[in-house]
Amino acid sequence: MKKISFIILLVFLITAITFGTVVSAEGGEFVISNLKEKDITISVEKLKELPVVEKDVTSVDSSGDEDDYTVKGALFSDLLESLDASKEDLKAMQLIAGDGYSIEIPEPILKNNQIILAYEINGEPLYDNVKPVRVIIPEERAMYWIKNLTKINIIEMVKTVDIDSLVVLETTINQVEKVDYTYYESQDKAVKVANLVDNIGLNTDKRTIAFTAADGYEKDEQVDIFREGYIKITGDHAPMFLSPDIPKGMYVKDVLYVGYGSTSLASIDSAMKAFTATTIDGTEGITLAKVIKEAGLISADKYKLIASDGYSVEVSAKDMENGIVYLENGEMVRCAFSDLSKKFWIKDLYKIEPIK
Repeated sequence: MKKISFIILLVFLITAITFGTVVSAEGGEFVISNLKEKDITISVEKLKELPVVEKDVTSVDSSGDEDDYTVKGALFSDLLESLDASKEDLKAMQLIAGDGYSIEIPEPILKNNQIILAYEINGEPLYDNVKPVRVIIPEERAMYWIKNLTKINIIEMVKTVDIDSLVVLETTINQVEKVDYTYYESQDKAVKVANLVDNIGLNTDKRTIAFTAADGYEKDEQVDIFREGYIKITGDHAPMFLSPDIPKGMYVKDVLYVGYGSTSLASIDSAMKAFTATTIDGTEGITLAKVIKEAGLISADKYKLIASDGYSVEVSAKDMENGIVYLENGEMVRCAFSDLSKKFWIKDLYKIEPIK
């Protein structure tokens, strides 16, 4: 009888210990770093003390596939308020997952969206590989919906710099080595970003670069991640920033602009997809004034247009409104003007600079 009682007691203790472990696993914690120059550890229990938010959301991945969820958690803004801080005081932040995946939340998304720190999905606790919380940003792509959040790194936004040169991406690509790149089942061509940037001679003390895609999508990326990646120049959605070392959710399709320090790299191919075309002398292109304006190039009375061989012309801002830039045979970038002689019709356009 004593032996049976002992076995029952042992089973009870094992069950209690196991149950205790399970309860503990339901919790977990992550760190908010650099908040008021401190690192603060946040537990799921702390989140559950905050006002509860329950919301139906739709996740959209890079392929356009959608998944619907009902999520429950706390607002990041409420968490900050409990720490005597405000989301309005933040410029940008970086989310870091347990597997090393990270992504920066730029100022527009941070300012204009709810950010939910979810601890339940579809009425159930999170799976082990998703705990302690999953970040949910309704209306934004799934690439921002980090699972297994381990750190929120608060970032001081680098001061905005003036864009004082626009470099044509297609022309610079023609000057660097191409490599084979397998994208799904397609064998495409690509260039190494480091080779491209070094060939142009670009330098920046900024910590991040800024992407703009042809569909208006914007994304910031760390300079070192960008330099280690590739730009795919053939096949679907080219030019596309990608790398075998980063998740596909961090790829940028149909790259239109890359803001790298005070230089903007511009794809004329993507400009043709993004902007309304204008016709000059039977040729369709994008207005030069539109291209430089959307790139954020410094306004000036005159601009210098420089070809890859060094040939250059000076064009007034007014004539830039009457000029187009286009791709000839899908490779060479050329420009034409309705009111200027052919000597201004540069072929193999490489760079545009404001004349200060």
